[in-house]
Amino acid sequence: MDYGQLCEVFANKVKAYDAAACAFALADCHSTLAVNKHLPTDDPYYIKLWAEIDALRDRQMKLAKSLS
Repeated sequence: MDYGQLCEVFANKVKAYDAAACAFALADCHSTLAVNKHLPTDDPYYIKLWAEIDALRDRQMKLAKSLS
């Protein structure tokens, strides 16, 4: 799967997350990146993590917009 496809998968996964779930998942992704800092940026797992992070950030922005 490429980055775009992974973003679609994760957007679907997180579409029902609330703000707390997004924050927890985002922290988990960043912790995982920190533990796996040796991975090259073209590694499929690295790309997967960033697709998930981007989907979570998009979800957080949608939630923030719905509050304003």
